[in-house]
Amino acid sequence: MLEMKRRTRLNVASRLQHVTEAQAGYFTRSQANKAGVADFELERALGYDQVTRLDSGVYRLVGAPVDPHEQLRVAWLRLTPHLDPAERTLRPAVWASHRSAAVLHGFGDFIADVPEFIATRRIRPRFAVKVRVKPDGLVRTEWSLREGFAVTSPVKTFIDLAAAGTDGGHLGRYIEDAVATGATTVDDLRHVTHIDIEALLSMAAK
Repeated sequence: MLEMKRRTRLNVASRLQHVTEAQAGYFTRSQANKAGVADFELERALGYDQVTRLDSGVYRLVGAPVDPHEQLRVAWLRLTPHLDPAERTLRPAVWASHRSAAVLHGFGDFIADVPEFIATRRIRPRFAVKVRVKPDGLVRTEWSLREGFAVTSPVKTFIDLAAAGTDGGHLGRYIEDAVATGATTVDDLRHVTHIDIEALLSMAAK
């Protein structure tokens, strides 16, 4: 009996390895099923404390490193649970955006308590999340990979935050950090918006 339990534990982990390695230890029920892990095996893995259920249909391997973006990552997986890691990052249809993107980039002092995304189609999630629809998606220069997410680029994130009515002080601090790290320049931002960048920087200094 002990040997059977050990084999089941190892089999589940090995069959999900290609998914969990690409997703910081996370996986969805749909991804597990595609990898050949039946629901009853997933339930056994939960009982053996091999995996933990974080939310509806979203799991993580026990012992995976602490993830500061757990709330965002769970929401990202829940929106499109059937997609594999490559589809999420090489051919994305959902991107972390706005305050969530700012936090991922590490610019400014935003609190992203509600995950925010841009998607190519309307998604009606049954949990707290903001999804803005852009049917044509984003061109490659408008997004990048950050912390395992497809995320709007620093410049695109600034444009979106400004369009969403973010106050000048927060925008100014975002610009300061983005410029300081070389992610963009003041000239680049001037070219993509009519906003007075110097005025925003002045607000951030107050």
